[in-house]
Amino acid sequence: MSLQGHRGGTVTGSYRIAGVGGQGVITMGKAISTILMMEDLDPVMSEIHGLSQRGGSVVSDVKFGGARSPILMEGDAEFLIGLKTSEAISNMYILNSEGICIGNRINPNREEVILDIAEGKKVYWIDCESIAGPDARSSVNMVLLGFLCAADSRMPIDSAVNFVSSSFSSSVSERNIKLLKKGYEAGRKLISDHN
Repeated sequence: MSLQGHRGGTVTGSYRIAGVGGQGVITMGKAISTILMMEDLDPVMSEIHGLSQRGGSVVSDVKFGGARSPILMEGDAEFLIGLKTSEAISNMYILNSEGICIGNRINPNREEVILDIAEGKKVYWIDCESIAGPDARSSVNMVLLGFLCAADSRMPIDSAVNFVSSSFSSSVSERNIKLLKKGYEAGRKLISDHN
């Protein structure tokens, strides 16, 4: 699978967002669904799976392009977005043979992004704390969403910015857009370095 995705013809796709309660898994699912709607890609999003209280595992699935059910089975997902390292690893089975994981992890030497292979899958470990600075704890999802926009051309950064602007108060929007763009730039740099 190309990192850049494709446009035209019948386009289908699937994403799993995995994290714990309080990290913004559902917000991330809504963001992806909304951006795909803006692109006329007909998304469906799952309800919460797992424990939604703070600290409990939470998973949200998004499919688009004529899917009737959003629920993903083993080997279905193109993208796995792991807001917590352990949740990314425990959900690796959901990726298809060419699937890509974009996961939050503190990296050695504070490198912003490390390209890795885990369980035979391509993984981009994003050090959200390094990228976002003191805002990282409450905005891991925004950094990872920005990186996803760089990795998948079906998710334009302008549409992501529009989602954030319309979904949060002005002060929160400003901070989230800044972190979204930081994640996007980290993704663009890595992708251009590897193409």
